[in-house]
Amino acid sequence: MATTKTNPYYTISALPNKGYGCVATAPIELGTRILADSPLLIVPIASYLASDIQAAFDKLSPEQQAQYFTLHSGHGQDPKIWPSRIHESVEPRERQRIREQHDARVGKEASLISIFQINCMELDNGAAIFPHAARFNHACNPNATFSWNAAIGKEIIHAMRDIEVGEEITISYCDMIHERQLRTWELKHYGFAGQEGDEVEGTWAYQSAQRRFRLGELERETRFLRGKRLEQGAQQPDFVGKLVEMAGLHMQEEEHGVRLANM
Repeated sequence: MATTKTNPYYTISALPNKGYGCVATAPIELGTRILADSPLLIVPIASYLASDIQAAFDKLSPEQQAQYFTLHSGHGQDPKIWPSRIHESVEPRERQRIREQHDARVGKEASLISIFQINCMELDNGAAIFPHAARFNHACNPNATFSWNAAIGKEIIHAMRDIEVGEEITISYCDMIHERQLRTWELKHYGFAGQEGDEVEGTWAYQSAQRRFRLGELERETRFLRGKRLEQGAQQPDFVGKLVEMAGLHMQEEEHGVRLANM
């Protein structure tokens, strides 16, 4: 079962204990553009309601609507793993949004929201469904990265390292520099249960966690002095050294993605 008949790099295959995933059918070199995917459905606001998704869905053709419902749904989750109350200080619209998404997660059937909230990707000030990009599974240490390319109006997936034939192509659903507890909470919204892999001292996972923690520190120390303020940042003591350290840590993590490119 292929994601697209014309893609030369991967096919969708059943994987042990993981459902389906995108598996490389040819050697893929670091930097290769694996996919350029057009949005199927766009919701132009971040704090969307069910009605916003419905309005976008209603504009699709019957074939596109059927394609939407082939995507994985996050319904059927245990209500006990989610908060059961909404704080009284929460505004009415946000309260409605939280309740709609909660009901979709614990519902017994797939719905527009239960599909959208685990498949959507950020697009400008809102989010969109990219039907082929949505097929890529999460990994804590992925071999590919995704980003929105406004110049061509497509979601792009690039290889962050060389990928061998038969290897699953994976992306990360959360920010690599977030602490483990936060990543676990973020992944919970995609239907992942439990913690990420153990970070036992001396293992690669432990060393990776240390590198990511340091990347978080360096990100906070330098983020306001990059981009348009790069010249100002260059005048600060150790600024260039911190950028070099960040680049080195990204490369050790084999994370050749947007964060490294934006440095």
